[in-house]
Amino acid sequence: MMIKLDLWLIMTLQITLTLCQMDKASLKTQPCDIHENVTAMTVVVNCRGRALKKVPMLLPNTTYLDLSENKIKNITAGDFRDLANLTNLNLNWLNNNQKVLIGAGVFSNMTMLRTLELNGIGLKDVPKDIPKNLRELKLVENKITRLNSTSFRHVQNLSLIYLSKNCYYWNPCSSFYHIEEGSFSVLNKLKHLTLSYNNITQVPKGLPASLRTLELASNRISYVGEHDFQGLDNLTILKIQGNCPRCHNAPYPCIPCKNVSIEIHPRAFAGLEKLRLLHLAGNSIEKIDPTWFANLSKLEELYLSFNFLFNAVANNVFLNNLPLLTKLDLSFNYALKCYPNTVTLSPSFANLTSLRNLHLRGLVFREIQEETLSSLFGLRNLSVLDVGINFIVRAKLDIFEKLQHVKLIYLSENRFYPVTVNGELRKDVGIGLKSSSMMPSMSEPYPKDNVFDIPKNLVKPECYAAGRVLDLSRNNLFLISPKQFETYGKISCLNLSGNGFATAPNGSEFTSLPDLKYLDLSFNKIDLAYDYAFRELQSLEVLDLSYNPHYFTVQGVTHNLNFLKYLPSLKVLNMSYNSIYTLTTKTMSSKSLQELQFQHNSLGKMWRVKDRTYDRLFEDLTNLTYLDISYNYIEKIPLRIYKHLPRSIQKLRISHNHLTNVSWEILRQFPHLRELFLSNNNILKISGNLSSDVPSLEFLDLRHNLISELSGGFLLGAVNLKNLDLSHNHLITINQSTFPSETESYLKTLSLNGNPFHCTCNLLEFILWIRKTNVKIPRLVTAVTCAMPEERKGLAVVHFDIKECIDDQLAFLAYFFSIVCIICTTFVAVSMHLFYWDVSYLFYYLKARFTGYQHLSSDSCIYDAFITYDTKDTQVSDWVLNHLRVQLEEQGERFLPICLEERDWIPGSAVLDSLTQSIQHSRKTVFVLTERYVNSGSFKLAVFLAHQRLLEENEDVIVLLLLEPVLQHSHFLRLRRRLCGRSILEWPHSPSAEAWFWQSLRNAIRVDNQAMYSELYSRYFTTK
Repeated sequence: MMIKLDLWLIMTLQITLTLCQMDKASLKTQPCDIHENVTAMTVVVNCRGRALKKVPMLLPNTTYLDLSENKIKNITAGDFRDLANLTNLNLNWLNNNQKVLIGAGVFSNMTMLRTLELNGIGLKDVPKDIPKNLRELKLVENKITRLNSTSFRHVQNLSLIYLSKNCYYWNPCSSFYHIEEGSFSVLNKLKHLTLSYNNITQVPKGLPASLRTLELASNRISYVGEHDFQGLDNLTILKIQGNCPRCHNAPYPCIPCKNVSIEIHPRAFAGLEKLRLLHLAGNSIEKIDPTWFANLSKLEELYLSFNFLFNAVANNVFLNNLPLLTKLDLSFNYALKCYPNTVTLSPSFANLTSLRNLHLRGLVFREIQEETLSSLFGLRNLSVLDVGINFIVRAKLDIFEKLQHVKLIYLSENRFYPVTVNGELRKDVGIGLKSSSMMPSMSEPYPKDNVFDIPKNLVKPECYAAGRVLDLSRNNLFLISPKQFETYGKISCLNLSGNGFATAPNGSEFTSLPDLKYLDLSFNKIDLAYDYAFRELQSLEVLDLSYNPHYFTVQGVTHNLNFLKYLPSLKVLNMSYNSIYTLTTKTMSSKSLQELQFQHNSLGKMWRVKDRTYDRLFEDLTNLTYLDISYNYIEKIPLRIYKHLPRSIQKLRISHNHLTNVSWEILRQFPHLRELFLSNNNILKISGNLSSDVPSLEFLDLRHNLISELSGGFLLGAVNLKNLDLSHNHLITINQSTFPSETESYLKTLSLNGNPFHCTCNLLEFILWIRKTNVKIPRLVTAVTCAMPEERKGLAVVHFDIKECIDDQLAFLAYFFSIVCIICTTFVAVSMHLFYWDVSYLFYYLKARFTGYQHLSSDSCIYDAFITYDTKDTQVSDWVLNHLRVQLEEQGERFLPICLEERDWIPGSAVLDSLTQSIQHSRKTVFVLTERYVNSGSFKLAVFLAHQRLLEENEDVIVLLLLEPVLQHSHFLRLRRRLCGRSILEWPHSPSAEAWFWQSLRNAIRVDNQAMYSELYSRYFTTK
């Protein structure tokens, strides 16, 4: 019974493994990416953006499904019939933002569904068959303009609802959004409700008390009543911005409110004691009622930008009751047609002891005077002060000395002029300078639909991480004197981009900023004329000189880069977008530089074949690890250039050039190269052996080239290469030998999309490799497609029917004979391994029987010892011939003749015969042991024949001489040490002990082994 049970378990396991392999192979033909996490028991299916026209076949155990951004026009109940375990379903923009027909009962079977996303599919009503246990529902950018008490009655467990952008200027509905009272009252677990951009004219009535976040932004609400938020005691976030916008400079279709400003009842927020964030931006508010904030003592973020609060900034008293406020935005509250001399912040700002971020951009005034920011001097938690885009002409020089605790002082987009040596502001030149239209902002641009929000990052994250920041970008600082920054205190990052700075730095401009680590001088007209430029910045780590092409494109002007050698801490240098085609400095020199951005220049002209002027341009950048020379019009890199590139490079980017060939062999001189980017060139072929040319490479990008053929085995041995991108080349077929087998492949990701594959039988081997490999091939079904023949054009390569290329009878014969060969080879190999010595002994025994074997008496010994050793090891052979032989035959009290294979064996005779005679004609057999020799067949055969004398003649002739510590765990060696320890000798570590070693060896050869046996065991050995 137990035997039958065991057999049943084994068969079940084999069948299960087979099915798993089949499932794994079938997954290759799916158009979606499937990721299974066994530990978390989740199966994620990602079909986003695959141009699908229908729902593909799905795994029953799918837990997350993303079908967004496809071309599926309708969904039926059968498409999701078996997805009972589904928890997340994303159908956003399922038909490219067009209407999608959803059949009845599509979602009814999804009892485990928790998140349903239905954005941009043209719905006019909330679906009725949504599972009742749903927690999150997204219905953004649809056509839903009416909600009533039955809309959510069937999904009362919802906690998050997103209903924005169903009726607004980019998705017009020609009517107001209608929400009946009590439409959300049944949702007792609702925590987050978004109703922005919906043409709503009033705050919805009957909102559930559980609500924590309410968003009503960019609607048509012109009045907020006393009881509109009554009962929402748990509300922590309230956003009602953009309901009465300032239409003066609005970047969207703007309709002002009838009364211009939104009207808010004094006690509208009285019951919101837990409120943390209040967004009132873009409501044309002219006056702040302090009563609004009477009960908002826990408020942390307040947004009041894009209103008419210029006077309120100086006279407000509403800030007295906000002790926990950390962020305050009063931006773009400028008075129309007014350019005041200054603005004075209200003394009540001093009460904001928790304030961290203060945004005052767009107030528009002329000067920062002593009293302008005096209310902020005592705010020790203030870290970000944003006074950008105010058209400020000057600031009192010592004003920022009192704001040393502020980490970021943002003064971008103003009109600051240079400070002269005598400390006066110059204003006679530079007026009218404008920023270049192509200049990118140092900050993030305003999102299209969030025009009332401040940018997420005012400055680059690397700049902010360096330490205290001063941003003076896009001003009129066309020259800099040492007095310019004396009053700003310790600054670690300075942004001066877009200032029209056109002078030549001489090492004196930044003497007041000795701790500067990050300097941005992009979008200027910098003139690099002096060796000592920036020399005062000994702590500088990042220098951005990009977008300064003005003087680099002028012939005859000095372009001096010698200043690099005087910046001992510089790690990153950006020289991009400068159109550099000539330099006064022929070799850039720096021992600290790690990253060089040199894209969008003209190295193609500088590295011409017959021009060696700039061969050593990067040679002295001895610590460089990242070099980017993309967009440099390079058609060919001469071999001599590679030889002068820094060997320390780890990441090399040569994309978007005109290269037709890469000298792969010369890349061997970069032992640390890990990432190589060669995309968007005209490369025709790839290295035939990446493992020898670039063994350290981990990522290779060859997208958008002209590669039409891959060498067989070019990845063999490339153990470090994990990601290879060959997409958008001219590959039409790939051979079996191109990619190594699973046991020899270390590749993780292979990109092949966009190649014109010819789906014929020549591609059969590659298709079979695809189906069995574990290498991830992105977009395998949707982007790796056939270009020929015409009837298969656009079809997936992996769907090619391999049966068209297989003869059934021939395949069976090949299978049968291959199986027979495998079985026979395996049987012979196993037998040879297990019974080799037994068969050998039996063979020679029978041979002796039939050929007349005669016993060789030990009395006929010709030699005192036969020395057997590894003759293939030159060092061992030299030691035996020039040391051991000399000690035994030429030195000592008695001459001991020895037999040596390399000296005494008869050339041409059989090895076995010579070995047998040498052992028989010698009193002792000395084994010179090394690690390599003990693993050889010669050693095993010699030991076998020496033991044969022990069995036949009862003579122990073995002497072991250990040149290396071998056989440390061998039972044979351990037993012999106990029986006859003096027959085992080890080469001494100390030269003074060598004389003792040679004498011990002579004794071991002269004296019979049985005389040296341990007394404890000697009684077991008797002579015949």
